[in-house]
Amino acid sequence: MDNQVYAIWILDETTNQKLDDLRKTLELFNIEYNPIYGHITFASFVNIDINEILEYTKGFVKGKKSFYINCSALGFLTTNCIACIPSTSGKLLQYYEEYHQEYDSYCNVWTSIDSGLWLPHISLYYSDIEDLGGIIGEMSKRFIQFKGKVIRMELSVVNEKGFNIIYSHDLN
Repeated sequence: MDNQVYAIWILDETTNQKLDDLRKTLELFNIEYNPIYGHITFASFVNIDINEILEYTKGFVKGKKSFYINCSALGFLTTNCIACIPSTSGKLLQYYEEYHQEYDSYCNVWTSIDSGLWLPHISLYYSDIEDLGGIIGEMSKRFIQFKGKVIRMELSVVNEKGFNIIYSHDLN
């Protein structure tokens, strides 16, 4: 069993529009891009029983309400990735800690609560070949801290073609 399962928070259309407005900077560099699928990964499971984590997730998300995040910074997630970084606080942190009470041992190092390395982020642009310095400089000129909204939780499984969403739950 070599399953990879991701638990993600999905952002509302207004938040996605603000993020896409930042991404319009890519046009200055003649870079084509697709509309953003704004999300925050809060658990990345490896070698986990899909049915077990699916049932656990269904129980976890019951009664959860949509919540706001503070999109407070723009920065490099890695040298190849520009990201919007929300504050790790409020419901975002509370739900992360709650969800990880079980099955955290199946999480990769980047999302495990035990490793302490989780950095919530919304990827805006990734490239192995572009010099991202100029791009982030232009994006920074346009970035203003804003409030975003999380409206849904999804579970997806990695497959040969990308991802297969196996569960989606709209938050009340």
